Amino acid sequence: MDSDTVAENSALPEPAESVRARILRAALECFAREGFDRTTVKTIARRCGLSDAGIFYYFPSKRHLLEALWKEAPDGHFPPPGPEGPLSAATVRELVASTMGLSAENFLYLRLVLNETLNGDETAWALRSESRARWRRALLRHFEPVAGARAGDVVDLVMATITGFLIRIEIETGERYPEAVCDPAWQQRVADAVLRILPPDILSDPAPAR
Repeated sequence: MDSDTVAENSALPEPAESVRARILRAALECFAREGFDRTTVKTIARRCGLSDAGIFYYFPSKRHLLEALWKEAPDGHFPPPGPEGPLSAATVRELVASTMGLSAENFLYLRLVLNETLNGDETAWALRSESRARWRRALLRHFEPVAGARAGDVVDLVMATITGFLIRIEIETGERYPEAVCDPAWQQRVADAVLRILPPDILSDPAPAR
């Protein structure tokens, strides 16, 4: 490629979708860390290297930015259930690791949803409820075949145990949360705690966890 071609390519405008994605990422970071009310459009513009007018070209208001973020709700992927029969400790550990990994990947988004839920945002409340419902459904696929009628109670206990640890980790680590929840030592502690609260008869190998 000659120098004239390089110069021509470098002068090409950034695609609109790329600019929009950059704005949304900057808004997510600002809203999650500073709060929606305390964040200004000027702060978002400075973070993504645009002018205020550049932001308003894509989003008429700060509220439109938040609404766009709500539409970007991430999907979670959990390992599929295995053959029928008691759960193995390895499967439980994999479920815990998947949950913690998703929490790390979507840390800023989940923090924003929680903050705005506490501020009374109905959309945030609905998103948080749906996120937990998806998590619960994913876990039930693994526990219903082995726990039967007890599955709902067991899954609720598992979710409460994991959530308690995730809150503790965030309090202790702050902005280092995404790195901390992916630490194998933390994941093992959480998985061990989950294994200890599960009924022994639904596990194929409960002894090592007790």
